Amino acid sequence: MGEESLYQRRRFGAALILLLVAGLVAGVWWLGSAPGPEPGLPANEAGGQARPEDGEGAGPELVIGALAGLGGWNPLLNDLQWLQPLLYQGLVRYNDRMEIEPDLAESWKVDEGGRVYTVRLRPATWHDGKPVTAADVVFSLTARLHPRADRFGAYNLAPLKGAAAYLRRLEALDRERRAGLLDEEAWWARAEEAYEDWLRQGAVRAADERTVIIQFEQPFAPALELLTLPVIPAHAFASVEDALDPENPFHTRRPVGSGPYRLDQWVPDVRARFVAREQGAGAGGATPASATQAAGGPAAGEDGAAPGYRRLTVRFYRDQESLDRALLEGEVAAARVSPDLARRAGREELNLFEYPDLGYTYVLYNLHDPVLSDPAVRRALELAVDRERVVDELFGRYAQPLTSPGLPGMWWYAPSPASAFDPAQARQVLEEAGWRDEDGDGVRERGGQRLAFELLTHRENRYREEAARMIGDALAQIGVRVDVRVVEWTELVRSLQEGRFQAALLGVALGVDPDAYPLWHSEGHLNFAGLHDREIDRLLEQGRRGGDRRAVYARVQERIGEFRPALFLWQETLIFATRPGVAGPISGSPAGFLWNVTAWHPEEQEAAPPAGGGAGSGAR
Repeated sequence: MGEESLYQRRRFGAALILLLVAGLVAGVWWLGSAPGPEPGLPANEAGGQARPEDGEGAGPELVIGALAGLGGWNPLLNDLQWLQPLLYQGLVRYNDRMEIEPDLAESWKVDEGGRVYTVRLRPATWHDGKPVTAADVVFSLTARLHPRADRFGAYNLAPLKGAAAYLRRLEALDRERRAGLLDEEAWWARAEEAYEDWLRQGAVRAADERTVIIQFEQPFAPALELLTLPVIPAHAFASVEDALDPENPFHTRRPVGSGPYRLDQWVPDVRARFVAREQGAGAGGATPASATQAAGGPAAGEDGAAPGYRRLTVRFYRDQESLDRALLEGEVAAARVSPDLARRAGREELNLFEYPDLGYTYVLYNLHDPVLSDPAVRRALELAVDRERVVDELFGRYAQPLTSPGLPGMWWYAPSPASAFDPAQARQVLEEAGWRDEDGDGVRERGGQRLAFELLTHRENRYREEAARMIGDALAQIGVRVDVRVVEWTELVRSLQEGRFQAALLGVALGVDPDAYPLWHSEGHLNFAGLHDREIDRLLEQGRRGGDRRAVYARVQERIGEFRPALFLWQETLIFATRPGVAGPISGSPAGFLWNVTAWHPEEQEAAPPAGGGAGSGAR
């Protein structure tokens, strides 16, 4: 829910980081403007209010609460996170069992040892009635690599054929521009030339109207997780540049998707109103048996049935406390809630639904820093912080302490030895490494270097702010001075990118796939720690190619534990709550809690039976 983390999640694996930034995910709460008056802001083509058949009396309405901060609706410019399943579909999606199932794809096959994926699309249409085609898929993937696109998002697609070499060309042009060898005009001309050269390689191409061929440079085991990216209509834009324009109406008020709902009205940071698309509009077609079984049987809105809620309104709130209060007071019927509210949900007659956050919170070290480059210092910090106490005080049972980048419960998780909380041993480790408090000021020194560092975190997440201060207090007990500095998220990201930090407390969103190449490989674009280890590099490369990936990633976790490039803190449990009256197979998935919202319905209303099924019938 608008959460900040490295790898803006969640449709990606650890290797497929969407953005620096948020999200997903581990309890980061956006700050937005306060809810205010609610004048309608029409989003339909006519520019008028909602049509009568879509307005009052057009079926039950579900009101969901969310945190403010959504900047627009184009997934090329903004990760929609949990709202994505309302408007858009990917080629595939994850269900609540973390299993890949078809979405816009009807089928796919893998050739050349994992280098080539041939995807067949099922019949489907956009909200404007035009058919979804292979050209739309090509546009949606290749536009993310355009020079005007977000560079961090582009790196997610680096495994595509020729993409890594193309991105290196852009990096070289960046260096020339910084050195004053290229002006802006020359940079753009050469960057666009490089993009056109890459497009001609045909890494993503349409074989026919309903067949897409996707080629990777090497066998790429996490490929299907990449294919969860939302597909958008190429015909909605005059060019790729047009699609990347933040002022385009597609982003600001008139998105066009193939999902089960269309946007009807939007008042930024106040509310968004969605209406189920018309029956028979080709909104989703038949859903595979695995999808309906995952939802607990044939779901409303699937196989031709109408969604249980024809209208859906999302109300935005400036902080988590306001959102919790709105749920308690009945302003909204459903929302993601804080651990504080979850602890007393029984007294409030709320229904809770939990799902493990596919990410973790950690303190990332700059391994080039003169203090934190010392392995003895990192070992002492590990011993001096009582993770269990930190987690218990902040979250209760709604988080669990971590000692490695592995996530418990995932198929690739390798249990690591519990890190002992032992301040006395931490002091001994520092003494033996030559860090001593010779002047008696409470801070150790060695060779004129004080054992002190600045710990950055961001102000939008109170849990992280409190944890940073708790860690600072704990380390003071062993003679380490920690200066906590709380900054805006954008400043934190900039500091990481430019290497202007000593340590940073933040979150990282992973995915179902364990690929951690971007974070820990020497060439990973999110390797801000500056970790360089040949064995880790080799293992991460091997893990991308396939084989015994469980063994590979177990060794990756072990090796990272030996280096200690970060202090791993916790994994949260995401909590969604509904008030009495909301029924259906409500559950979380890697795509969020709205992945099957069309199957939800008012408690007194039975889920609608299928209306005939068949590709192209009904709404998804």
